[in-house]
Amino acid sequence: MSIFETQGFLSGVDPELLAAQIRTELLETLGEPLGAARLAHLQDLANSARKHSLGDLEISIRLEIGWDGLDSGNTELALSNLAWVLDYIAHHPDELDEEQRLNIATQMLQVPPLAVRHPRVDASCIESLVFWMEFFASKTGIDLHSRLSSRHQVELGLGRRLAAGEALDVMSRLEEIPRQVTGEVDCPLHHFRSRIAWAVNAVDYPRALSLYREALGRCSTASWQCSHPEDIDPLLMLPQAWAGQGDVAWRAHERSYRHQSESSQYLGDIASQLRFCAATWSLDEGLEILHTHAHWFANPEDPWDLLVAARAAAALLRRALQAYRNLDTTVPELDFAIPGNNPWFAFESLQPGVSLATAQARLERVARGLALAFDARNGNNTISVRTAALLNQTPLCSWQSVRSLLRAHFTVAALLGEHGFHHGWAAWLLPALDEGAAAEGHVTHGSLRSDGGVALSRPVPGFSLLDFMRSHSALTRFHQAVSEVNFVSLPREISADHHWLLFETSHVALLGLGGHWDEMLDCGLPLVDLAESLDSRRQSLRVACYLIQAYWQLGRLGEARQWLIRADDFVDATTPAELRMLLEELALLAG
Repeated sequence: MSIFETQGFLSGVDPELLAAQIRTELLETLGEPLGAARLAHLQDLANSARKHSLGDLEISIRLEIGWDGLDSGNTELALSNLAWVLDYIAHHPDELDEEQRLNIATQMLQVPPLAVRHPRVDASCIESLVFWMEFFASKTGIDLHSRLSSRHQVELGLGRRLAAGEALDVMSRLEEIPRQVTGEVDCPLHHFRSRIAWAVNAVDYPRALSLYREALGRCSTASWQCSHPEDIDPLLMLPQAWAGQGDVAWRAHERSYRHQSESSQYLGDIASQLRFCAATWSLDEGLEILHTHAHWFANPEDPWDLLVAARAAAALLRRALQAYRNLDTTVPELDFAIPGNNPWFAFESLQPGVSLATAQARLERVARGLALAFDARNGNNTISVRTAALLNQTPLCSWQSVRSLLRAHFTVAALLGEHGFHHGWAAWLLPALDEGAAAEGHVTHGSLRSDGGVALSRPVPGFSLLDFMRSHSALTRFHQAVSEVNFVSLPREISADHHWLLFETSHVALLGLGGHWDEMLDCGLPLVDLAESLDSRRQSLRVACYLIQAYWQLGRLGEARQWLIRADDFVDATTPAELRMLLEELALLAG
C-alpha cells in the first residue's frame, strides 16, 4: 500500500515525499502494458494527487490518462481528462511555478497532433487544444519551430493542406536562420524532415532530393554526423528509386525497415515500405513484409495508424493482382491471417486461403471507410482524395519493363513451392532430425558440457539418397525461367542486384535439393557479400543457413559452426519466425 493512499496516509508526512512516491509509482505504471489495469492505476494516482492537493502532478497524470484513453479507443475518457486539465489551469493560474508550466507546455505540445489522429475527437475540441498548446508554449518560451511543427501535423490531420503548407513555409524560413548545431535537436536532417515529407507526399521527388542534399550540406558545414539517419530513410526510398538509384533506394529500404521493426513496432510505420514495394514491383518483398507484420493489425496505435497501413497493403495487393492477371497465371491465395478485431475500425478477419482479390477489397474498404470518418470530422474530403490517389498511384517503372522479371519470379516461387520451399526463407535440406535416429544406428555428435564432459545431442543426419531426376528437372526449369530476364536492361528504378540475389539464393536451395553440396558453396559464398552490400540481413541469413547445411554434409564441421555463429549475427527484428526456427534446428546439429 502506498503511503499516499487513503488507508495509509499519515498526517504530517512531508508533501515532497508524497509527491516523490507518486512520481515513482507513475513511472512504474507507465511501464505496464496499455490496457484497463494501467488506466485504473493512473486513475488511482490522479485521485491520490487530488486528495493531497498536488495539482501539478494531477495535471501530468491526467494528461497521461488522456493519451492512454486515446490509444485504447476510450475517447470519452481521454477528452474528459483533457478538459479537466484545461479547466484546472484556467482557474488556478498562479499555482504552477515556471518549471511546472514548462513540463505541462511540453506535454501539451504533443496532445493536439495525437488527438487529431482520432476521427471521433471533434474539430472544435482540437482547436481548443491547439489554443492552449500555443498559450503555454508562448508563455514558457518554447521555440516557434516546435509549435509550428505541431500545428503543421494538426492541419494535415484536419485535411487543411493550405494551412499545413503555410505553417511549413514559416518553418522553412526559420530553418534558414544560421544556427550552431550542438545536438540532435539542431540536426539539419531532422529539421528538414517535414519539408522532405511534404515533397514526397506531393510526388515532387526532385524537390525531396534537393532538400536532402541541402540538409547533408549543412551537416557537413557544421561538422555534424546525424546519429539517426535511418529516421529519414523511409522518405528517401521513392525519390532515390525515381532518380534511377535502385540499389541506393533498396539499401534505404533495408535500413529503415530494420529500424522501424526494432524501434517503433507501429503498424503505420510499415506503410512506407509497402508503398515502396508496390511502386517498384517488389511484390515478393512486399508480401513477405505484410506476412511478417500482419498480426500488428490487431493492435494499431490509433485510427490513423490503421488507415495508412490498410491503404498501403491494399495498394500492394492491387499491384500483385495486376501482375498475376497480366501474366495470365494462377493467382495464389493469401497464406497468412490478417486480424480485423481492432478497437478503431473492426472488420472481418482475413484467414489463410482467401483469395488475394478478397483480401485487397476488404483492406481497401477499411481504408476508404476510415478516410470517410476523418472527412466527416474535418468537413472536407481531403483524406478520401489522398487515399484514392495512393490506391491508384502509378508505379515508378512500366509493366512492360518488368514483365519478364516478374514472370521469372512467379515461376521460381511456384517451383520452390512444389518442393515444399518458400522464397522468403531458407529450407531444411537435410534428413529429418528425429529421436529414433540414434536407435537406428545414425552417427551422433557429442557436445562439450560446462563441466568438460560430453553430452549426446540430437543425432547428426547421414547422407540420404535423393531423387536426382527430380532435382535435375527443377534446376532445368529454374535456369529456363531466369534466362528470360535481361538483368542489364532492367529499369534503373529497381535494384537489379537485389533481384539477382533472390534468384541465386533460390538456385542454392535447388542445388541442395539434389545434394550438390560443393556447387552450393561455390554459388552461395559470393552471395553473402552481395547481400551485405545491399544491407539485406534476411538474405544473408537465408544463404548462411544453406551454407551451414552444405558444410555439414561435406563433413567440414568447423566451418559449419563458424557459419552458424555468423548467421546468428544476421538475425534482427525483420527475420521471419520460420527462419528463426530453422536456425534453432541447425544449432542442434552443433550441440
